[in-house]
Amino acid sequence: MIETLKRIETTRLDLQSVDLIFDEPFLLTVVWDKVRFDFYMRLKKKAENLFVFGNGAYDPNKMSLPVFQRHSWVGEIGESVIIYNDPTLYLGKINIGWGQGTVDRFYLRDISDILQVIIKKLNMSANQILFYGSSAGGFMALYLAGLIKGSRAIVNNPQTVVSNYYESHVYKMYECSYSGFSKEEIESKYRERLSVIEFYKEIGYIPNILYLQNMACEHDVQNHLQPFLGILKYSKQLFDEKSKVRFEFYYNEKQGHNPLDKSTTLYYINTYATSK
Repeated sequence: MIETLKRIETTRLDLQSVDLIFDEPFLLTVVWDKVRFDFYMRLKKKAENLFVFGNGAYDPNKMSLPVFQRHSWVGEIGESVIIYNDPTLYLGKINIGWGQGTVDRFYLRDISDILQVIIKKLNMSANQILFYGSSAGGFMALYLAGLIKGSRAIVNNPQTVVSNYYESHVYKMYECSYSGFSKEEIESKYRERLSVIEFYKEIGYIPNILYLQNMACEHDVQNHLQPFLGILKYSKQLFDEKSKVRFEFYYNEKQGHNPLDKSTTLYYINTYATSK
């Protein structure tokens, strides 16, 4: 049970001096200018890789914040694992936040900053870091892999352009994160936050990615996969000698937008982690 885990609470400034816990799960909360960044962690001293998971949509009627989806998988993973909660969810009655934060704070950049401190404390390098997520968690994984150059990402049915997702979810997030701005203003001023495609163009780099997509989900294919394929076709200059994007397509009408099952997902994660 998460409620019984050991807890460490610190500030961003004091994080560097915190003693992390190894070989058992614990919760880490980093308070940074009044924003809580919560992490579920299970670290192994001899781990060769660090898997970082993000959350897709959550049901507030079944879960309370912070949300750590897939934390029950940790016992079946032989590497270190960190699951981060998106603090955007604290801003209002929304169930997806895409790490957007506020006008003044882009939470994905803050999460990246915190993770890089932890990575350094673990004496690990970026090429040992593997981000995983599906849906909105896939969007955040793609973004974080771009922020931490040299890391990799596995994504399953991800959003690549937030504004292309279902309007009801997107507008609720806009109201929380970008209150006072019109839809047109948000999507113009913050386009690099809302699109991994625009973000990759901005930084001139595409990370190493394994993109898993159910081709039976037409909404995903038309609104997220196809725009992403576009940047690969017309932006070859964004690749460096280590960049590599691989696609695995499958077709399952029953699963739709839902991600692959646990055993299949863990197979991909473990296989990809050892294929450096």
